[in-house]
Order: sequence, then C-alpha cells, then structure tokens
Amino acid sequence: MATLGTVSVSITDASTTAETAQATADTASAGVTSLNTSSIMSVIEKQQLEYSLTVATIQYTAIVTTAKSSSISTTALTTAYNAMNTYESSLLADLTTASTVDRDNLTTLQSTYNTAYSNVQTLINDSFSSSISEAAASAATASTAASTASAAANSAGVVGSSASSTASVASAAASQASADYTTLSTGVSDGSLIHITTKTTIDEAVIGTAELADAAITNAKIGSVSASKLTAGTIDFSTITGTNINATNITTGTLDVARLNVGSLSALSADLGTVTSGTIKGNTITGGTISGATVSGNTITGGTISGTAITGTVINGGTINSGVINSGTKSTSSYNTSGYYPLTINASGVYTSTMFDSSVGLQAAINQASLTTSVRYFTASSDGTYYANEASLSNGQLTLTDGYTAASDNTFSSGITATGSVDLSSVYGINLYGNTQTITFNGLLSDTNKGITFTAYGNIKGNANQGTWILEDNNSSTTASFGIDTSTSNPITFNRELWVSNMGLGIAHQVRSKDGGGIYFTDDSSNRVDTYHKNIYYSGSSSKSLLSEKTNVTAADVNYWSNLAMSVDLATYNYDTDDYTDPLRLSGIIDDVNATKEWTLPEAFYARDEDGNIVGIDNGVLLNAVLALSQEQAKQIDELNTNVLAMEAKING
Repeated sequence: MATLGTVSVSITDASTTAETAQATADTASAGVTSLNTSSIMSVIEKQQLEYSLTVATIQYTAIVTTAKSSSISTTALTTAYNAMNTYESSLLADLTTASTVDRDNLTTLQSTYNTAYSNVQTLINDSFSSSISEAAASAATASTAASTASAAANSAGVVGSSASSTASVASAAASQASADYTTLSTGVSDGSLIHITTKTTIDEAVIGTAELADAAITNAKIGSVSASKLTAGTIDFSTITGTNINATNITTGTLDVARLNVGSLSALSADLGTVTSGTIKGNTITGGTISGATVSGNTITGGTISGTAITGTVINGGTINSGVINSGTKSTSSYNTSGYYPLTINASGVYTSTMFDSSVGLQAAINQASLTTSVRYFTASSDGTYYANEASLSNGQLTLTDGYTAASDNTFSSGITATGSVDLSSVYGINLYGNTQTITFNGLLSDTNKGITFTAYGNIKGNANQGTWILEDNNSSTTASFGIDTSTSNPITFNRELWVSNMGLGIAHQVRSKDGGGIYFTDDSSNRVDTYHKNIYYSGSSSKSLLSEKTNVTAADVNYWSNLAMSVDLATYNYDTDDYTDPLRLSGIIDDVNATKEWTLPEAFYARDEDGNIVGIDNGVLLNAVLALSQEQAKQIDELNTNVLAMEAKING
C-alpha cells in the first residue's frame, strides 16, 4: 500500500495567506533596499529593520520545522539566515543612534536569504502535491478490496447455513443405525451372523439411513466432508473455531459482528457514511465525514472533520470542526509559562502565533476585524522596566506604540506604558505622540544625510547636510526658501510680496502701508528709534516734536548754535563706491583719519549708533543749528536796518 508521506501543514487559506505574506515581505524588502543606499542607517531605518528581522525569524522557524518533518534539507536556508541575522543584529545593538551600514552587503544577505527561503518553500509544495497523488491511488485500491471482502463475507454466511443443516441429518442417521445394530445383535456372539473376509460389493441404495444406527459414524470414521455438501441447517460458530476463512468467497449479504478485533486493516474503501467513535487512530484516515472526541493520524483527510481534539501531521478537509486547533510543538523556553503553541486557532476564530527566544517574546493575533502584534523583552532595562511595543490594525486605524511594562510580561497580557505612539487613521489622519516621534524625509537616493524632519510639535529641523527648505508652486517655481543650515549662511527668501497686517514688502523695492497709514521704526515699547540710510529721497518730512512727548525743555541759546553752524567746514567729494555718473556731493566732514584734524565739525552734530560709535552727521541737529543761525542773522539784519533808518533820518534832517 502506498504511504502518504509527512508534508507541511497545508490548509488552503493558511497557505494562501503565507504566500501573500511572503510576497508582501519580498516587495517591502525590495522597497527598503532601493530607498536606502547611503552608508548611514538612521534610527527610523533601524526600527523598520528590527520589525523586518522579527518577521523573518518567525517565518524561518516555521518553515524549518515543516521542512525537517518532510526530510527536506534546510542547510542553505540556515546558513543564509544565520549570516543575515548576525549582521542585522549588530546594526540593531543600539536603537537610539544612527550607525554605519554596508548597504551592498545588507542587500546581498537579504537577497540570499529570500532565495533560499523560496527554494525550500517550493520543495515543500512539490512534496505536498506528490503525497496527495499517492493518497488518491491508495484510496482507489482500498475501495476495490473492501467491496470484494464484503461479497465474500455474504457468501460464507450462506454456505455456513447449508453445512449446518446437512450435519444435523447425518447425525440423526448415525444414531438410528447404532440402535438397529444393538437390537439385532442381542444374544448373538460377535461375528456369528455375517463374517466378511474379502472385498464385498454392496449395490447402490442397499444401505440407507435405516441401516445405519444412530451415532454409528464417529469422527475417526470420517475422512473429510466438502463444505459444498452442507446445504441446510445452522453452524454455531461459538463452538467452531475457524483457523482461516477465505474472504474472497464472501461476496454478498451483510456481515454483522458485535465485536471486530483487527490487528491490521490494510485497505478499507466505500461510502462509510458517518463514522463516529471516541478515538480514531490511523496512519491515514480518509472519509466524507469523520467525527470523534479524539481524531489522530499522520494524515487525516475528510470533507468534514469534527473532534474535540484533532491531531495530525497533515490534515486535509473541506471543513474542520474543532474546539481548538494547535499547530507545531510547544516552546520549551522557561518564559512559556502559558504553554503557547506556535499557532493556535480557537473556536471563536482567533488566530494566535507565538514565539519565544532567550530574551524576547513575539506574538501576533488576528481577532475578527483586528490584527495585533506584540513584542515583549524579558531582560530589564537600567531603570528596572521592560521594553515592549505593539502594532494594532483595527476599525480603519493603524496604531504603533512603543514603551515598557513594569514587570516581565511573558503572557502578553500587561498593558504598555507608552513612551511614543503613532496613529494613522482614515478619519483623523496622522497623529504623533512622544518625545522622539518624527516624520523624516531623507532626500534623494544620491543624497547623504539630507532632508528635513517634522517633530512631534510640527517643527521643522534640517538634517546635517541640508542647507535650505524650499516651498514651490505647482510649476516648481520657488515661492519661499528658508535657510536651515547650521552655519546660518543660507538666507530666508520670499519670492512674492510679503504682508504682515497693514505692512507689506513688495518685490518692486517697496515698503508698503496697506491702509495708507504712516510707517514707524520703534522699539518694543513703541518708542521711536534712529534709522540709518545712504540716500533719502522724499517729498516731505516731519519730526516728532509734540511737547507732550518731551522733557527738560528749555529755550535754546541761538547764538551758541548759530556759531556752531558757522564753524562747520564744508567740502565737496565723492564716495569710494561712486563712479563717474554719481553727482558731486556737499556736506560737512568728520575727520576720522588725521590726528590733527583738517576738517572741523562740532561733535554736537555727530550721529552715533546704540553703541556710541560715530556713524555720520545728525542732519536733524545740523538743520536746526542752521535755523538758529538764520534767526541770529535775521536779528542782526533787523538791528542793521534800524541803524540805517536812523542814519538816513539824520542825513535827511
């Protein structure tokens, strides 16, 4: 009989899910490889790599167990996994800072592992297909043999009944012959009636049943009896032990037995209807409906399989009804105090996948419309807490939580105290919570440590080599650019008019007042401050001269200020930056070159900055000094006019 070999657990939906998950993992791995070609691995990339390695470890553990049960070599896969795990673990030793990474080596290790994983998965699928074909052939052979056995059992029943009837007749005839012989020989010496000394021929029908005494034929006098002579009566098998019964001759009828003890049932095939038993055990069990408190077998195949406990290396069925389905071997880790199996499906439809290693526990659960993955560390941090994280996808929202538990949580039941959380919702968008949560743009593939980062407060930080953050319109024309380099050499530039309430900066060299009001230069207390210019062109001017805004007001010494104005040495000149098109300039000169001053300008006319440094001439003071000079001159002119009039009066008599 063909034996169905041990293959991997191949429930159709689970296989499809595994293949889809593998395809998704391959796509994600390729995407990460293409996006990260720099020699530095950031903290965000490390978090992504840690999750990817965790998934790969779960997949690797499951497929190695399955492959070994099918005698499929996993040497190449193990070598590839160990190489990838060793290198990636070294990168993940410190999850708080960026590290140097050999991208080409990382890509090669991941590609080698994915290829080895795919090869082993293909061998497992091929083994499963071959085993199914052999099982089908065995089922057909078993069906033919069982039909033959049933017919032979029916024939044996008919023959047995006939033989029993014939034996009863023979026994009665023998008893009668014995009685007749006794009567005939009473008072006669043995042998005195007829003595046959030579061969004697007795004609047919001369000796009948009447001539045979009852019980006259003993067992020793019977050589053999053909079963074909047994045509009537009943054979009591409770007193007859059959050493061998040729089942080939059992061809019709029904063989009913209250107790059938079979040492080896090599072939059984037919529509058995519903088989119900407390315990069904077998190397291969195949049936339309298999029900039992315990169903065990290396291979169990059935349209509907029901049982409180179903155990088998391979279970194939259109429908499997069970309270709990456990797959794999329980981890022997000391942290597995709850006795988790690698995979458990309970009666409520909750899928739970669990794995333990020396320092961390991993669990994923699918519960109706939610998917949750949990990571628990069993080694305490320096502050006595235990690192933990979770990812939850439910109700249109993805939540990623990073934090810790107060105690070692090897049952995955303790709540996490969050240190950071990211929510992605179709209703509320993206929300970041925590001190280290960011959204980072790492620039082009050719960039090194460029891009920007949005912090949890929405602030923008430039990466180390990023000089400017640019805002552009739909035509890629720059609207504004913000210098964010650490050397502060890149400016902030606005390429459009900039308005702050009523005040505007126009692109046509303009400072604008939207409502037409005045423009003031003041300090934080709204006090007017000095302004410094090269040239000022204006159609009018005014100064701040309200008495209410002044203190220490006294009458000016007009003569003093007029004398100061008269002492100014005027000069014509050009600035060093002027060219031949600039006009000849006229003003007083502040001699900041010669020790013995060649040009006189009273210090009262100096303009100084907030630090007391001379920056030019205070034209406002100088103008008012000239006004004092004019007043003084007007006064003198009046006096002269008076004198002239007096002299003219004297002359004219």
